[in-house]
Amino acid sequence: MNSSLSFISPPLHVMRQICLSTSCAQEMALDVYCQAPWPVRLFFWLRLRFLAWLMRRHEIRRDDTRVLDFGGGSGIFLPTLANAFSSVTLIDRDISNARTLADRLMLKNVHMVAADIVAHDFGEAQFDIIVAADVLEHFREPPLALIRHWLKPGGRLYTSLPTETWFYDLLRRLFGKTKPPDHYHSAAQVEASLRHAGFKKIGGLYHPLVWPVLSLFRISAWQVP
Repeated sequence: MNSSLSFISPPLHVMRQICLSTSCAQEMALDVYCQAPWPVRLFFWLRLRFLAWLMRRHEIRRDDTRVLDFGGGSGIFLPTLANAFSSVTLIDRDISNARTLADRLMLKNVHMVAADIVAHDFGEAQFDIIVAADVLEHFREPPLALIRHWLKPGGRLYTSLPTETWFYDLLRRLFGKTKPPDHYHSAAQVEASLRHAGFKKIGGLYHPLVWPVLSLFRISAWQVP
């Protein structure tokens, strides 16, 4: 177990400053972390804490480990990754929020790439770990072959995915929210695609409840041969 991989939450005042300086679309993505009522903020921050816990549980080495934050444009998981690993790369179409956060927190071991993910290629077997937190459901065709191409043999992929169950839909209605138009897949559908692409699930949990039917997110660890 990697004891150095503890979740590090960016200071709330920094997150709020970033929220206020972003576009409407970006602010909507960050709102649940910095502007929403505290129970909502707690729920979404817990999701990332569980993701860090799952990574820590799988004995990830630290020295010379290369990590990719896949579609991590908000930058909210960067403090955790940068503290635990020697090299962290973030790729997203818009990296402005992530760059601001990294600069404010003086994260020195983070490299950022502003690019269309499916049009970029880092090269074969470049990363030991790829983190895809709440991003794969946004692709009509999740780029799983590209992720496998970038991962080293035996590398690990960590995902967080919305379940999009009837319970998820009910809570959206109760809170007056609508399903984002670019949520193309449920967690179950993405995970089925991952298995079909050759990924093996080696661990996981449900958030907030252990019973899948009433959970809102699946947080999972995967490995490639």
